[in-house]
Amino acid sequence: MPSPEVSTTRPNRRAIPARRAWGSGGGRGERGAISVWVSMSLVAFMICVGIGVDFAGQATAEQHARAVAAEAARAGGQFLQVQPGLRPRPDVYAATQAAQAYVAGSDFTGDATVQAGTIRVSVTGTYQCQFLGIIGINTLPLHGDGAATVIPVIAGEEA
Repeated sequence: MPSPEVSTTRPNRRAIPARRAWGSGGGRGERGAISVWVSMSLVAFMICVGIGVDFAGQATAEQHARAVAAEAARAGGQFLQVQPGLRPRPDVYAATQAAQAYVAGSDFTGDATVQAGTIRVSVTGTYQCQFLGIIGINTLPLHGDGAATVIPVIAGEEA
């Protein structure tokens, strides 16, 4: 029988690192908690960005609506009734038709009135939301008003 050999070396043992205690259960109970927080924060951040983008877009579109209304009023102000000895004044029918035709050529709807030498135009429309549809808001209302007053000028001075 062979003789048993006696080993003088120690068995190979690896050092096992100590577990860090992160709350109760050695950190296992909170595993993935940061993922939930980041997910919720990301959704809230996206909603905030969406609100900013859509309200900025609506403000720009509202400015455009006011510009269209003012341009339509100026277009109507080009149609005047001129009679000898009287101040020129807007031709009510032609000015209203010209202003309404200008509005019809835009993305808005509206109406025009002529009163005491002033053409007033009011337009309405909608802004199509880019991000707010996520929370159920698909459109935002637009409104714009413009006016033009006919002021005759003779030799550089108001008549």
